[in-house]
Amino acid sequence: MLSKYFYVKTKSKKFDDDLLWSMGEIKGKRVLLYGAGEAFVELNKKYFFTEVLNIVAIADKKFEHEECKCGCCCNCEHEHEETHKYETQYFEGIRAIAPSDIPNEDYEVLLITNENPKPILRYVFNELEIENKDVRTVFNEEIHDEQQNLLYLYKFDFDKTLPKLIKKLEGKSVLIYGAGVFFELMKKYFDLSGLNIVGISDKRFTEHEENEEWEGYKAYAPEEIKELNPDYVLVATKYYINIIEDLYYNLLKDTKIKIKPLMKKPFWTLVKEIWG
Repeated sequence: MLSKYFYVKTKSKKFDDDLLWSMGEIKGKRVLLYGAGEAFVELNKKYFFTEVLNIVAIADKKFEHEECKCGCCCNCEHEHEETHKYETQYFEGIRAIAPSDIPNEDYEVLLITNENPKPILRYVFNELEIENKDVRTVFNEEIHDEQQNLLYLYKFDFDKTLPKLIKKLEGKSVLIYGAGVFFELMKKYFDLSGLNIVGISDKRFTEHEENEEWEGYKAYAPEEIKELNPDYVLVATKYYINIIEDLYYNLLKDTKIKIKPLMKKPFWTLVKEIWG
């Protein structure tokens, strides 16, 4: 089953542009694919890898235990190994091989189609010791821990709670607190335009330049929030309880500024995060 990350990521224009550009670059070269799963099947329907690219084989761990013609497992030891014949497997019409066979293949480009390419890259470089090859990934994270954090947002239904929050705060001025990768991800994949965001604050802006901006929002030091006096401060961090407490009891004490998390989580999830 394909993840939410797959569907959200592949709908973005940048994903489409980057993949088409990469395919144009490697067209005509001998390409070895890594990843024979649902992701590849769906991508192949849209981008026609098997028609556009010169694919020599596709590798995946599920091909590690292919059955040989004499009926025993290819990983077993037998006296007639030198004359042992193996069945050639195919996936989507492409010759299928085990990842351990990659060094024996004649190819120029290794194209990894998996949603999470990091462990495969480690395997390719550290265990197979692949060198002097053009290794590419279809899924490229533009933000640190992009896949993990995006799935985290969907786990807590951010796509459903955000519209409700926007409706509730209609006509109210909002300051975002937390200028990190988590908010960067929110801005990239969700429509925040319904919020009247007047700026963004973070400790990193304690000594900011005049008129400094981050992600298109004017930057403010935490100490400037009182003077700005927004109706709401929305905390846009993954873990926010301690930040909200600090803002409420210290920085914004004795003000009418309301403090809320931008992403809402269930009570028991917060308890587990606090007490570990």
